Amino acid sequence: AAVLAAAPLAACQTGGGAPPAVSLEEAKQVTTAFRGERFVPPPRTISDITAILDEQKLSPPAKTENLQANADQPPPDTENPGSLARFYQKRGDSARRLGRTGQALADLRLAARHMENGSVGKRFKAKLYRNLAFVEAGAGNPRLAVKYIKNSIRERPSPSAFRELIQYAARGGRIKAAEQNWKRGKQFIARIKAKGKGRSKTGLDVESARMDAQFFEFQGRLREAEAAHRRAIEIFTNAVGEKGTPSFLPSRKKQLAGNLRKQGRLVEAEIVAREALLEALEKIGRNNSVTADVARQLATILLAQGRYGEAEKLVRAAIDIFEKSGSQRGTPIIGRAQRFLIAILVSREDWKGALEQLELSRAEMKDNPKLFRKMFLRNQDVAVALLRTGRAGEALEMLSKTHQRIRDKNGPKHAKTAKWGALLAMARAETGDSGQALRGFRESLPVLLSRSRQAEDEETAESAQEQRLVMIFESYIGLLADIRGTAIERDAGLDTAAEAFRIADVARGRSVQRAVAASGARATAGDPELADIARREQDAQKQIASLYALLADVLSSPTDQQDQEALLSLRTDIDRLRGARAALMKEIESRFPEYAELINPKPGTVEQARAVLRPGEALISTYVGRERSYVWAVPDEGGLEFAAVDLGIEDMTDTVGLLRSSLEPNAESLGDIPDYDVEVAYDLYQQLLEPVAAGWKDADSLLVVAHGPLGYLPLSLLPTAPYAMPSEEELLFANHRGVPWLARTHAVTMLPSVASLKTLRGLPAPAAGRKSFAGFGDPYFNAKQAEQAAMPAREQDAALALSARGLKTRGLPVRLRAAP
Repeated sequence: AAVLAAAPLAACQTGGGAPPAVSLEEAKQVTTAFRGERFVPPPRTISDITAILDEQKLSPPAKTENLQANADQPPPDTENPGSLARFYQKRGDSARRLGRTGQALADLRLAARHMENGSVGKRFKAKLYRNLAFVEAGAGNPRLAVKYIKNSIRERPSPSAFRELIQYAARGGRIKAAEQNWKRGKQFIARIKAKGKGRSKTGLDVESARMDAQFFEFQGRLREAEAAHRRAIEIFTNAVGEKGTPSFLPSRKKQLAGNLRKQGRLVEAEIVAREALLEALEKIGRNNSVTADVARQLATILLAQGRYGEAEKLVRAAIDIFEKSGSQRGTPIIGRAQRFLIAILVSREDWKGALEQLELSRAEMKDNPKLFRKMFLRNQDVAVALLRTGRAGEALEMLSKTHQRIRDKNGPKHAKTAKWGALLAMARAETGDSGQALRGFRESLPVLLSRSRQAEDEETAESAQEQRLVMIFESYIGLLADIRGTAIERDAGLDTAAEAFRIADVARGRSVQRAVAASGARATAGDPELADIARREQDAQKQIASLYALLADVLSSPTDQQDQEALLSLRTDIDRLRGARAALMKEIESRFPEYAELINPKPGTVEQARAVLRPGEALISTYVGRERSYVWAVPDEGGLEFAAVDLGIEDMTDTVGLLRSSLEPNAESLGDIPDYDVEVAYDLYQQLLEPVAAGWKDADSLLVVAHGPLGYLPLSLLPTAPYAMPSEEELLFANHRGVPWLARTHAVTMLPSVASLKTLRGLPAPAAGRKSFAGFGDPYFNAKQAEQAAMPAREQDAALALSARGLKTRGLPVRLRAAP
């Protein structure tokens, strides 16, 4: 079972476009088998979970009415500073929990001002400072957050306050300070435990594990963080169980699921997130912000798997829950969920829906345009939606500003700079500025094609990143086709056909390469030395990604809040890790070149393809894009032929589907099988192969790399000349005998990729005595099918007898053993 499940599981783990081919229960058996855990089938599917969310729609929002009443209360008629401090603390905390960030910030600052002159206890001061730290951090004031959490610790130290200090220090880019506070927090817990009174040992152990998880997560030490997350869950479950805080386990499992998602272990992440959501629904109900957070985490995991419809349902439910639990529209908490919804809609290619959501968010944030700009107008998904809906001018304006800002902050070689630069090049191509577009693509694509840059951006789900990259590649290929033979091509000193061939090979193989790269670590199992180096390289990649995420957090805060020393330290650490990773990759490439090629393949070039062609062979490579398709013909000698075809993926899918209707007709009898549509097939030949005929006509054998829907149609079935199909003769299908099939003039071999030709040609020669093999479809899959086939029906015998005498046999039943 583990072996059979492994291949589809690998595809799922890397964020493929379809759900796992195996069931979740089977996948869980596989993943838990390697952890040595007992397998317990999850009780609900995603559909079940969304149904539960819908069923609970009318449940009353927990404590929302009380929170609103507290947040709307007028100030008391008193001048006593202690009373005012307590009032504004209570009102500000209620406003914070409702998502009214502006009111919360104002009220809690007032509470702190009154507290200075009032008589309040240390417990109150510690709580107020912690709340202030939370809202100041949310308002983009990390230095104030650190100041207030330190004040909280000074008044009344607690493990949770130390944990928050670790968080604020790390998010401010002060990794060394975070480490120091982590050590202080651990020492504080050890001292309290040594005293043996005053605090629960279980609670202290849980806080210690949470500190570890948080600190390791920030450092990119994901496996150590995972172990700490699991330790916190285990301690709490064994010692406290159902009697503890009902939101604790769902929240911790949500964080564990996020950790597993970052590791690329999407099946396990989904299992944990499902459990967390079901527990949240059972223990704290639907309309609670914790439930919404868990639903959003599960949606994030489903998006990474390419399961867009399910992800959309969950994030819409999360938005509804946030609102019903007291958060107001137009605030960051709902805005972040709406931004995520736009990302899902863009992944689904619902461009119109994405822009409708954008305008809804704009209206809800009309009183805070700065927040709207920050959250939505610096977002690649919005730029993509604008480009796809013909609003390239708006996209160009947005992309120009954002690209320059990101380039100034991160430098020209950063992956984020390259992605924004490539989108800007797309916008320039759409608006007719081909020269600038070409320069933008040529600057950005080398960075995007380098595996060493893959660690530099962890903002977007891998499936969405791949989708966006393919879109960028397609736009570049289209631009290269458009400028072929123009002054722009000559001035650039570029062979646009050869460059487009190289980029198409990358774009074609992205989904396959994701699965290969993800499972590449398995190939190291037989060599411990390689396994160690490969693991170190992967760990370095994760650590770099975590530090870049922290760097992005620091750079997103106001300039006066940025700690320049922390920024310098972060960049130094990143450079150090990148240097270490580069050294590891160099070691892998020199000592284990086959593995290096597996995880970081170089795009195939025309020269490489021609080098492995034999005399009399020609390579035909195709790429089916959204609006147009492209075809290249590479002869063993002579020039490269290249053409763009005005058939996008929808047209090509329809054409191939029509031609296949006579190849897989699902007919009940032979007479139901339609004639092959020779006219449509010849039209496809004229558009696809004829424009590049000079590159393949003189060959005897064609090696075809078919992309997309073309992979479902044998090109040998394309007629090479017009043919009027005569009326049916005495024998069925005899009127097809005169069709000038491509198969009559050329042998046709289908290949999965250009790179596969090099691999196949590198295989050792077969044994001299090896016999040829001919394979036929429609097999027997079990003994019962074979027994049934041994007893032909009487009508079948009769029809065969008639056929033997040369009579028409339209009534002969079609009996495909493998048909449903």
